[in-house]
Amino acid sequence: SALQSKDAIVKDTAVSVRANFGLPDWLMRTFMTKGGVGRSTFELMQLSAAPLLKVVFYLVRCLPWRFKNMCAVSSWKLWLALHRILPASIFRRGISDSVSLEVHAMHNVMWWFRLFPCPIWSMRFALSQLSMNFPPQGAPVEWIDSPTTPGLRSAYVRVLPPSEAKPRVLLWAFGGAFVAGDVEGNMGPAEHYGRKLGCDVFLVDMRLCPESKVQDAVLDLYRGYEWLLQRVPAENIVMLGISSGGGSVVRVLQLARSDDATRREYFGDRRPLPRALPQPAGAILLGAFVDYTKVGDGIQRNSAFDWIVSPRVVESIAELQNELGGGAHLLHLCSPLLQDMTGLCPLMVSVSEHEGLFDEDVALAAKAKAAGVDVVLSATPFLCHVFQLFSCYLPEAAEEELRIFEWVKSKGGVWA
Repeated sequence: SALQSKDAIVKDTAVSVRANFGLPDWLMRTFMTKGGVGRSTFELMQLSAAPLLKVVFYLVRCLPWRFKNMCAVSSWKLWLALHRILPASIFRRGISDSVSLEVHAMHNVMWWFRLFPCPIWSMRFALSQLSMNFPPQGAPVEWIDSPTTPGLRSAYVRVLPPSEAKPRVLLWAFGGAFVAGDVEGNMGPAEHYGRKLGCDVFLVDMRLCPESKVQDAVLDLYRGYEWLLQRVPAENIVMLGISSGGGSVVRVLQLARSDDATRREYFGDRRPLPRALPQPAGAILLGAFVDYTKVGDGIQRNSAFDWIVSPRVVESIAELQNELGGGAHLLHLCSPLLQDMTGLCPLMVSVSEHEGLFDEDVALAAKAKAAGVDVVLSATPFLCHVFQLFSCYLPEAAEEELRIFEWVKSKGGVWA
């Protein structure tokens, strides 16, 4: 599909939307306003439960992926069955009446998390469990230790059978607003994409903030891409970035075709300075986080609807914002949206119209198109940030996943 303008997208789906189950603002204010009695109560609840939660999280991490998947799927089937028999006026209170029953059911689980604080340790646990939805299927994994950064371990997942031909490879950049995310938690979804696309997958490990900076994460991804190019040609590679991983993918693509001076300005005293690299066959951006200079109006507006980028998440990231790039003066340099888009590979930008990052992803696609980049913007209404990762539960997400696979195959060459 052709790139659409933001106005056209909104006009096509101009229906009423409902926040917070349709509850009145005066009732929700005590839970959403700093110092409110309701908000303070939930903060106290989490504070008192935190030691126990950390023990539970540790135990959950130790469980096998298949067992966790069985529990999640069984619980989901029961929850969905309950929604089919109970009154729609009570249980179908998601953002819009036009969404599937599954979206209403997911909303009724996910909404409640916005009432609690969102410390980094809880974000890191949640994003470490993505493989619960798509447990790894046993493909051989080659672990790649970083030669420059001790502790980083990327994973090359061999989905394809051995062959003399150079394999197709999906380079996977996990998300988590730069403060969370890991390789193991993304292994299952990445292998799922690899099997659907008929390619191997390379999951690049990246350092996290606030222990490190955005530039460190981008450098890790850059070096991962550089390592992969020693195995396969650029036309055999498609990149996929989730949220902050999508922003990192765009920044890698920009730096890969820039001159040494630009890369030196970005990476500072980090050595060795990476060399210029060829562009891959394409890049998939799932709800890409691409502007780090401010909390935009779109984030503020859509956080009322977004299950993932909720007001509490926005607050947590905003508190760390100036630290992400090593100071407010460097955030402009770090932000992919504010850089030149000339010469980038084809992009597919997949986003929800009602997620926090919609506005900046529309702006990214428009700027890239104006620079002559082959861009497809796929916008789906009424869903949350990175809804694409819920394709095993939500039919709307499964449809978008198919559009992503079709786009990759449309790139031709070894991907056809």
